[in-house]
Parts: sequence; C-alpha cells; structure tokens
Amino acid sequence: MQVQIADAGHLRKSLTISYSSDEVQAQRAKVLRQLSGEVKLNGFRPGKSSTAVVEKRFGNAASQRAEEQLADEAFGKAVKENQLRPIGPISNDSVTRDAGLTMKVSFEIKPAITLPEPKSLGIADEKVAIADKDVDEAVQGLCKRAGQMSALADGETIAEDDSITISGTVSVGGVEVRKLHDFHHLVGGYPLFGKAPAEVVAELAGKSVGAQIAYTATLPATFTPTEHASKEANVSFTIQGAQRLRAANADDEFAKRMGVESMEKLRELMKNRIVSGKEHEARQKQIKQLADALIDKVQVDLPPKLVESALTDSVAQAETKAKGEGKKPEEIEAAKTEAAENVKKGVKRFLILDAIVESRGVSVTREDLEDQIRMAASQTGRKPDEIAKQLKESGQINQVVQEIREAKALELFLDEALGRPATHNPQHGHAGHVHGADCAH
Repeated sequence: MQVQIADAGHLRKSLTISYSSDEVQAQRAKVLRQLSGEVKLNGFRPGKSSTAVVEKRFGNAASQRAEEQLADEAFGKAVKENQLRPIGPISNDSVTRDAGLTMKVSFEIKPAITLPEPKSLGIADEKVAIADKDVDEAVQGLCKRAGQMSALADGETIAEDDSITISGTVSVGGVEVRKLHDFHHLVGGYPLFGKAPAEVVAELAGKSVGAQIAYTATLPATFTPTEHASKEANVSFTIQGAQRLRAANADDEFAKRMGVESMEKLRELMKNRIVSGKEHEARQKQIKQLADALIDKVQVDLPPKLVESALTDSVAQAETKAKGEGKKPEEIEAAKTEAAENVKKGVKRFLILDAIVESRGVSVTREDLEDQIRMAASQTGRKPDEIAKQLKESGQINQVVQEIREAKALELFLDEALGRPATHNPQHGHAGHVHGADCAH
C-alpha cells in the first residue's frame, strides 16, 4: 500500500491510495472466505459453501467489499499517522484498476485554532444572594397553592384573584348578542369582554356579591358569535357569587403537611431551592457569556466547502419561509443574509467547541446519555426505553451526544475562566438539563 497526501486547496487535502494487484487479490480472497462462512446456498450446509460457488454468485460483491475495506484501512491509517483531522463529506474523486487499485479522495480539514486563556475572557463570577423576603414569598406561594376556596364572608369585597360567577348580557347596537348565565371569571387573570385584567380589577374593587356592573368596551377578536367580534358593546351583569382562595397558615402543622418537621426546616428547604435555582440561572447566563466571548474573540478560518454546503440549505429555507409569509423583496434578502450569518456563526461555534473538546479530552459516556434519557423521561412522563428507541430510530441520538459533548466542554472551560475547580469531571455529565434540538448550549 502506498499513500500520497497533497494540498487540494484552502483547508483541503487529497489522498491518493495505491494497492498492488497482489494486495487487492489477497483482500478479495479474504472477503470470499468470509462470505463462504456467512451465506447459505442450496445443496450446502450453512457456512460450508465452496469458495468456487461463492465466487460465481458473489464475485462482484466481493470485489466491491474488498475495495471498500482497503480504502477504509488506508484512509484511517493516513489520517491517524498524519493527524489530518478531516471534517465534512469525503469526495471520491477517481478510481482506477490498472495493475492493482488506485483511489483518489479529497476532503476538508479542521483549521488550527488558538484558544484564549480562559481567565482572559472576563466572565464575571457573580455570587448568588437571596433576601428573607424571597423566602417569605416562596413560603406564601406554597401556602397559597395548598389553600382552599371559600365564599366571601359578609363585609368582604371583590379583589384580584377572586373567582366570581356572573349573569347578564352583552349587547351591540342595543341588541342582545349574548346572554351570560353562571359565567365564571378569575378577576385579574385575563380580560373580560374587552376589559383588560387590570381594568377588571379596578372596576370590581369594593364591590360585593349582588352588585350590578355595566360598562362599554370593544369586544375581542375571539368573541362569539364571531359576527360581533371587535365591535363596541355594552356589558352588564350581576355578581351572583364570589370565592377566594384562602392560603394555608404558615405554621408547623402546615410544614408537617409538606413533609418536614417544622416551619424553620421548611424555610430552610425553600431557601436552598431558591439558591439552587438562582445558581442555575447564573450558570446559564455565564455559559452564554462564555460562548459569545469565544465566538467574538477567537479567530477561526472556516472550511469553505463545509460552509457552502450548510449555506445552500439554510438560505433556501429562509427564502422559502419569507416568501410564504408574503415578505417584501428587501425583507426576503434580509432574511437570506441573516440565515447566512447564522450558518457561519454556527460553524465557527462548532469548531471552537470542538477545539475545546480535543484540548481538554472531553468525551461522552454511556452514563451521560442514559442520564439525559432518564431526565427527559422524568420531565415528559414517558418511559426511558421509549425515548431511547425514538432517538435511535429518528437518528437524533448523535445530535444529543453532540449537545452533551459541547455542554461539557463549555462547563469545563467556564470553570477555568472563573478560576474554580472543575464542577464536573469531563468524563461525566451534569444534571438538570436535557440536551437536544432545542438546547441552548
């Protein structure tokens, strides 16, 4: 076997692989022996077919498989020995079979990337701080969710978040177009026949059950009957009933209902949850700052063919979408330009993160993938096996693996930028986030 490597353009290499006739025939004979043990032919026991018969039936297939195996062997060896780092599709430029086998392929290679010193990127290490009022609000929210609805007592008036039942009419041009009977509404939760939530709260403030309300407003576009939608209407109704969500008392008994021994312990638990949530938010913000800083400051020579291939599909999709939305010509061109910039930015980001992966030895383990699948199952209420099967059948599993790899690289680089010990060993994933098509990493 002989291999010749040559430059074939900017960030592109060509590989000429040559095998003698003896080497080709030896590989072909090896393939035929393998086929003899694999195929089942009439008149022969499984695995006992004669080489001559196999030659007659599968000679062409054996030649093709032998050539593919020789090509794969030579390509893999050349890439490894010369540290070529190919990227993108491999072009099969020519094949000749005179006096042996000669194959010529070409491909783009990853550019050399100089990563900055992580601490030079200026990522702020903000400390998470919470106030007692944050814990108070969290406990109050918990008490409210555990509360019960009850009718307003004598002397109580309508307030935001009360649930009211009304009866009345909606009229347009003096004609009743809708009758309201036992109509339920959450005060301040959403509009009421053309009145914004805040206006509804103000309108009902100080009113009690039995009060009569009347106002004029423009009906929403979603009003039914639809022929009266978006028209000015007179709305009048009587408040038949009202209920209020009474929050549970924040005491030790309530804490025990929540599974902890005292209100002090419940507050401590809520505080820890708040801190954890804020730390996660801060971490995600830092991850974004880091990714943006890397894209902005790192110089990357983009492989032309790789970018061109991605541009073709992305720009065409952007154009089709813009035309389908009835955009003007200048808006269509703007959409195409934006799509092209996003492609270039995406390729640059991929290459930078790939450089971090290689330089830090980041890898994705089976445990990482299984953790992500279990997390996705927990969040969607599906079985892990079902999600794993879907990922495999849809071909998305490689995308998820890539997302995990990039996320781990960013996490590791961020710890270096902040001067912290590695939060997670690069051989392991991190919890709390499901990677996939909508992932923000």
